Parts: sequence; C-alpha cells; structure tokens
Amino acid sequence: MVNVTNRKYAWRLGWISGCSLDKVFWLCSVLVLSSVGLSQAEILNQMNIESDEMAPWETFVTPNGTVGETGWPLVELFETVEEGQASKALKFKVGQRRHEKDGHPEQGGGMVILITTNTGTLNLSAHVAVTYHSPKDRRNLAGGLFQWIVDDHVIASYDIGPIKNNSLLRHHFNAHHPVQAGEHSIRLHITRPFTSLPGKHAPFQYIDDVILRLSPRP
Repeated sequence: MVNVTNRKYAWRLGWISGCSLDKVFWLCSVLVLSSVGLSQAEILNQMNIESDEMAPWETFVTPNGTVGETGWPLVELFETVEEGQASKALKFKVGQRRHEKDGHPEQGGGMVILITTNTGTLNLSAHVAVTYHSPKDRRNLAGGLFQWIVDDHVIASYDIGPIKNNSLLRHHFNAHHPVQAGEHSIRLHITRPFTSLPGKHAPFQYIDDVILRLSPRP
C-alpha cells in the first residue's frame, strides 16, 4: 500500500529545502500583508437599496442617453446572484435616445457618488445582471457595457455583448484602484450603442450589493 501521507510530507520537505530562507520569508510576508490589508479594509459606502435609500448616490444620464422611462431606475426584487435570494435591486434600461451610428454611440447612464478618502486602495464591488425578452427577436446585439470610472478614468470594464432572447446573464463586477487622500468621483456606468425607447424591447440591466471599501497601502 502506498503511504500517501508520507509522500505529501516528503514533497513539502523537498519544496522547502529547495527554497532559500529569504524566499520562504518573502512568501510569508506577502501572505501576512495581504491578510492585514483585507482585515483593515474600511467600508466607505454600502448602497442600501433594501431601504430605498440611494443617497449619497445619484443617478446620471449621458448626453444622448437614457436609463429607462420617466422615473427610472426602478427598484425591483431580483436575483442578481445565482442560487441566491431575490432582493431589491436597481433596474435600468440603458441606450440611446436618438439613434446615432457615429460619434458617441455608447449611451446610457448609471450611478455616481462623491466620496472623500485617505490614501489607499479602493475596492469597488457590485453584482450586476442583464435580461432580455422579446416576442420576435432571437437575440439583442448589446446587453450592456458596465464600467467602473474613478475621477473620469475607466479602471474596469465588463461587456455583456450579445444576449439571447429569454436569457439571464450575471456577473460579480469588482475592481481595485489606488487613490490619494482627497475627494473622488466614482461612477458605475452602463451604456449600449442602440436606442432604448419607451414601448420598445431592449435588455434590462440590474445592479445590487454595491460596496465601496478602502484598504491601507502595505
């Protein structure tokens, strides 16, 4: 019978003996610093959609964009996390108001917040989802482009791309970005290159579990 436990033990000893003490110390230091950074992360903001309290977040719309009809985004029960529990989420229907092929076809809007931070690393996190339902079309060519934008700089993008009829796509959209102490603008931006007019079928975008954290730099 093969002694698997002894093999694993021997492999570990061999790996350690093949490394210098400096390498082992460096690896341990990295693990400790990573753990410290996670444990010391400060929650700067957590959008409370369950209580219908969006402030200090505000809705914004691009120049030729829309986030839906009058009064949108809506608050609706939705399961943004697979095999999770439905909770209140923001519902958008982004796109162009007037069709334009050239110039700036990606239009829509999203949510923006102004927040003051110390020097550190921002962790931006949100659960997003897109659905599409049409009585005649087999798919839509653009489910939505999600972007985290800090101080007018795009730091992360996630493009849903084409989405089939009667389908649902989910994504945990997070990003990390270093910042200096001071006030910063943070946007969760959603756009599409096609029109999204009242009464017309277009994909719906959902946002939930928005959390902004700041970790001190090691």
